[in-house]
Amino acid sequence: MTPTRSLSVAAALLSLGILSCGGGSGGTEVGGQSGAAAGHAGGGAGGKAGTNGSAGTNGSAGTNGSAGTNGNAGTNGGAGTNGGAGTNGSAGTNGNAGTNGNAGRGGTAGGAGRGGAAGSGSGGAGRGGAAGGAGRGGSAGSGSGGAGRGGSAGSGGTAGGAGRGGTAGGASGGAGQAGTTGSGGAAGATTTAGCGLIPPTLGAANPQTINVTDNKGTVTARQFYVSVPTTYNSSTPTRVVFAWHYAGGTASALIATGFGGSFYGVQPLLPNTIFVAGQGLLSTAGDATTSGWPNTNGGDIAFAKAMIAWMESNFCVDTARIMSTGMSYGGIMSDAIGCQMPDVFRAVGVMSGALFNFGAGSTCKSHPIAAWITHGDADTTVDISGDETARDQFLADNHCGTTTTAVTPSPCMSYDGCDTGYPVVWCPVAGEGHTIPSFAASGIANFFAQF
Repeated sequence: MTPTRSLSVAAALLSLGILSCGGGSGGTEVGGQSGAAAGHAGGGAGGKAGTNGSAGTNGSAGTNGSAGTNGNAGTNGGAGTNGGAGTNGSAGTNGNAGTNGNAGRGGTAGGAGRGGAAGSGSGGAGRGGAAGGAGRGGSAGSGSGGAGRGGSAGSGGTAGGAGRGGTAGGASGGAGQAGTTGSGGAAGATTTAGCGLIPPTLGAANPQTINVTDNKGTVTARQFYVSVPTTYNSSTPTRVVFAWHYAGGTASALIATGFGGSFYGVQPLLPNTIFVAGQGLLSTAGDATTSGWPNTNGGDIAFAKAMIAWMESNFCVDTARIMSTGMSYGGIMSDAIGCQMPDVFRAVGVMSGALFNFGAGSTCKSHPIAAWITHGDADTTVDISGDETARDQFLADNHCGTTTTAVTPSPCMSYDGCDTGYPVVWCPVAGEGHTIPSFAASGIANFFAQF
């Protein structure tokens, strides 16, 4: 509200009760022929030559065992003793290299399969060792990893050992490059049904209307405006900021250039963002000065949810970057959103608001949400204690400590120890009343831009 209307709006807010607080296997059969050693038998003349000694059992593969010389004549010579083992059997032909591990960008190359061990008994040179098992493939391909916040690199294929005595099979390439994390999606952004669609006609002359059902089943037509940046790309998930007008204000004023215009001055400072302004309902029929966000039967929170659903159906929305801002009654609405919808909204930027938590069954969810709040300590329209209540709620939700660190702009301070990515910034202004501080637009824009 404008300062000139503060007293009358104060009375209106009081009448609404807003000043109350709430809260590889081896190859087989490699065998040189084992030579029969003909035993030297004692002997009578002319005896038959001893029969060839039986082949040494279990001759290791390798060069032919030396044949036993014929036994001297006599009784049948005893079988030659086992032929000496040949030298190491020739390795199986080069073991087939393990096939390339599906290493995510690398992993070590699959090595050659182990050469076949010498087969027992006689037989030809062993067949080449069976191919080394393929290296275990890394889950990630050579391209990007899974589209999450950086896919983990695939584990490389483990090299199969070279066959004993065999030359290593052709390895599956040199060691791959270390698998880098997969290329993630843009900050974990997900696509919505509106991605790739042509948006409806928008602008100040084209408000949108949707039906909203409150907690009691009452259906009300609600109106809102959407402002899309010239850089909007329907294939790129885009941040969305909801702005809520002050008591007696209008959504059309926020989209214009007057007091609170350009969405409280945040729009020019936060590019690549879609801005949305909803129109509040009148608390008193026919009295435009009573427009606002009493959230009767949860109707205004239902309106916020309905607008988000409509936006996701018509635009490519980054659902991880939906934010809210507002002043006075609009600040009260933003505090209520931070309390009741912290699992949907990423951050709130509040000016001269309060956590009254209007609406039947309205309770705060225990879920972190980033919060930036400013309030004048001389505000007689909406007392600073209302935003202190909101601040303390967000400090508890974000598990913050009690100490602070000064941040820009002055007089802002950021609480220490908050959950990572969920800061709480508190900017009380000494001697200031119910108004929009000069640093608020840049403070909120910079706060939102970090997410």
